[in-house]
Amino acid sequence: METHDRPVVIGGGAAGLAACLTLEQAGCSPVLIEADNRLGGRMCTETLANGIPVDRGFQVLQAAYPELQRWTDPSALPHVAFVPGARVFTRGQWRTLADPRRAPRLMWATLNSRIGTWGDSIKVLKLVVKLLRADVQDLQSGRFPIQPSARQQSGGTERKQWDKASTMEFWQAWGFSDGFIRGFMAPFFSGIFLEREMTTPAAQFLFTFRMLAEGKVLLPRGGMAAFVDQLASGLTQTEVRLNSRVSMTEDGALMLDDAPLACRGGGVIAGPGPLTADEELPWNACVNVVFRTESPPFGQPIIGLIPAAEWVTNLHFMEDVHGTRAKGWLNVTAVSQAPDETLEATVDGIRKDLADAGLNIGEVEWSTAITKALPRLSQVGMAEVPEAMPRFYSAGDHTFAPSLNGALHAGRRAAESWLAARSEDKSPHHR
Repeated sequence: METHDRPVVIGGGAAGLAACLTLEQAGCSPVLIEADNRLGGRMCTETLANGIPVDRGFQVLQAAYPELQRWTDPSALPHVAFVPGARVFTRGQWRTLADPRRAPRLMWATLNSRIGTWGDSIKVLKLVVKLLRADVQDLQSGRFPIQPSARQQSGGTERKQWDKASTMEFWQAWGFSDGFIRGFMAPFFSGIFLEREMTTPAAQFLFTFRMLAEGKVLLPRGGMAAFVDQLASGLTQTEVRLNSRVSMTEDGALMLDDAPLACRGGGVIAGPGPLTADEELPWNACVNVVFRTESPPFGQPIIGLIPAAEWVTNLHFMEDVHGTRAKGWLNVTAVSQAPDETLEATVDGIRKDLADAGLNIGEVEWSTAITKALPRLSQVGMAEVPEAMPRFYSAGDHTFAPSLNGALHAGRRAAESWLAARSEDKSPHHR
């Protein structure tokens, strides 16, 4: 039997890494156990034939994320910054909609895009000002102070709890026009939340929109694996064990690679699954495809949206990100329509969406289906850290909010809870 008095962290994704960093700051030397042959969890980068990195699921770093700033300096990584906005295919052509505060050179194109109304533009500006003045913690706790618009009030709608109410409900309460919601907001955020109905809690939208308004959106040139390496490089006292699988017997005993594991000190279980009774957690799924294309790129690192698309959530020309060595490659993300939908059927649907937008699409260079891309939550934020079992605390974005920041936050909070419990055990009242 293997016995540990040191804190054990099970799961080497973002939450597990943040837990270990927190424990090290407190003077501990944790043991990190990961079933895969690498760290990073859902942050996974593959390499195409010409050496171009591609992430499983289009992922970026929101530089304004509080937890990102706590543990790393994402700007220190070689990276490309995306334009704060999008190219939108509407009324038969590609039009630009960008944040005029941070992309002033695109102001004229934005004003002439005719995406939404002048009223929508004013409401966006008011929302940005209000969000930038708000406490970040209030946003994800649902305490954002907003009254429904006069139109909604006349229908008897009361103040919503935005940690539970949907993003779509918030947009309607804020008074955005249906055309602006369908023509930009829903397509843009479907690529972030990986769902089309915008049932994601409004508190998560408010937090995300604040991050977009405040900081840059970065893509490491080495893919998200480069960020994982940067995060893991901060570990100096952690023993990392890869290719090691932890399971649980019917009587609740932990097993490490089929041998008993006694963790007398407890620790953190970083991720959903059978160890935390979250095996049936609902997930949003997506498909990521790299196509050959003869269509010209946008000429700048910016995502493309096709509001009328049935499958595509966003796309970007890889040449705009990686230069001429990625010339002729288009990276596309689509939300999976049904659990039993085949990858081939999804790719066919994506092809039709791209053709309808006037893009000349060739062969598939690479593709992947990600069935567990983001946890689907009905409420975000947490008052207390859940305890998975005695002395073990649950972590992962499924316990707080579906995002990288949510995962890092949950890992830190779980480690802090473990440290507080250990301190209480050592207090004179518990001797």
